[in-house]
Amino acid sequence: MADAIEKKRAGIGDHAQALLMRGLYRLIPRLPLRASYFIARALSALLVRLLTRQRKTVLGNLEVAFGSSLGEDEKNGSPGSMADNMIKSFFECLYLASPFHGRIEGRAVLEGKEHLDRALARGKGVIAVSAHFGNFINLGSFMVRAHYPFHMVLRDPPSEPIARVFRFFRRNAGQQWISTTPSAQCQRRILSCLRSNGIICIIADEYRRHGGIPVDFFGHPVPTAAGPALLSLRTGAALLPLFVVRQQDDTHRVVIDPPLAYEPTGNRDADIRNLTPCSRSGSSTMSGGILPSGGGRTEGGGEFHGGTSTIAADPLRRAPAARAGARCCRGCR
Repeated sequence: MADAIEKKRAGIGDHAQALLMRGLYRLIPRLPLRASYFIARALSALLVRLLTRQRKTVLGNLEVAFGSSLGEDEKNGSPGSMADNMIKSFFECLYLASPFHGRIEGRAVLEGKEHLDRALARGKGVIAVSAHFGNFINLGSFMVRAHYPFHMVLRDPPSEPIARVFRFFRRNAGQQWISTTPSAQCQRRILSCLRSNGIICIIADEYRRHGGIPVDFFGHPVPTAAGPALLSLRTGAALLPLFVVRQQDDTHRVVIDPPLAYEPTGNRDADIRNLTPCSRSGSSTMSGGILPSGGGRTEGGGEFHGGTSTIAADPLRRAPAARAGARCCRGCR
């Protein structure tokens, strides 16, 4: 009986959230962009005050990652900057999905597109690896608007009302995506996309609870799933880091790094370990956290709640762990 009540309560909450997001979709894009950014700043300040546990999580992550190398003022200001970026990114998603998308068009510049063009010229498709960093929720929209055959690999929220709203936003914003469920269909669509010389993008910093390949992450070993490396070795597609960095004026740089250079040795385990992002690559892959080519801005992270891509390692459980890991679907683990 208690479970049924709790399930009903959760369902009501999910429908309420979906209605709120649809209401914001009707309201926010009608405002000048500057006004929506003002609202985002106000909401982020309120969010940081209310979510004290999440704020402590962020500060603990930064302490483990940077120690004394990050000044106290910058460290203490980071939770607010992260919340501000998260809300602004959501509002920008609403603009891109609305008839008022012109207010946000042209605010993203691609840096390093020659690396992507050369990778596509090989004719085997490209596996882009990104992270919960900067305006990652609109990465697919930015790349499609740059006329690339770009497909995000996404897992929808478990709540169907909220998932429907997200799909509505993505569809209206022109994004192309591949759902991780069902798993077999996900694998087929990924392989089909790569065979047609398309680009798939995997947000590759999620927690790998079991197994995975341990890689050095801010001086701590963390398990990173081998999905992108396995897929690259199987298909011959280039593996290429790509992420979005918000600028001070709220424009965006889509930073595209060179593909990870690697020649397979025939030793499957060694190949996977060496090709897995951040294992032995000198490239500034997103699994490295705050990226050198991203300018080192600690407000880049898109996840204020700290549950998906936090920074400390498992042995330091009191400061929640940065779980670098990736999977696109069960077949790519």
